[in-house]
Amino acid sequence: MNYSDLQPLIYTYLGYKGVKPDKGVDRLISACLEELESIQAFKYQYKILGDIPAFLQKEPYMSFLKGCSAVILCVCTLGAEVDRKIKYLERADMQKSLIFDACASAYLERCADDFEADLGENLTYRFCPGYGGSDISDIRYIFDLLNPAKIGVTLLNSNLMLPQKTMAGIIGVGKAAKKTCAECINFSACAYRKEGTTCYGLGEK
Repeated sequence: MNYSDLQPLIYTYLGYKGVKPDKGVDRLISACLEELESIQAFKYQYKILGDIPAFLQKEPYMSFLKGCSAVILCVCTLGAEVDRKIKYLERADMQKSLIFDACASAYLERCADDFEADLGENLTYRFCPGYGGSDISDIRYIFDLLNPAKIGVTLLNSNLMLPQKTMAGIIGVGKAAKKTCAECINFSACAYRKEGTTCYGLGEK
């Protein structure tokens, strides 16, 4: 994986707006990414559904899936070892903990993007419950249909997924949509755009 390509997204997770961190932070980001790559265990589970399930037959999902012929449900994770490392660093080195956490979030995004690219063409980008005014509790329906315990992922009553560096979402089939601001259903209310940046840290606005 090209670490330099991940840096804009890592900066976004770290909260840098319009300015880049100093060289010391950049060196720490590189060190964290190297360590992360040695311990991460990216796994995924997915299912393609020809019929849109009932929990997605409401807004904002219907707008997102308009024109799609099917939907893919997916869960991706970096594994429990990454969580353990972040918790250790929270006690040992708070600055590195924050940077390692941001690196892990960006790394998971990129791994999930690469996994989705292998699924084929004419797909939307990934949309996760909690985005664009959707209900975070809809994650439960994805878990019920996929049973991601097979890849070591569980869901707490609070809707928090464990390991924490895990994401669950949907991908529309039959309609190409890139991860850009122009394609986003939250375009008009986006806080990132108001700050002159993007939630994904890369690509065109």
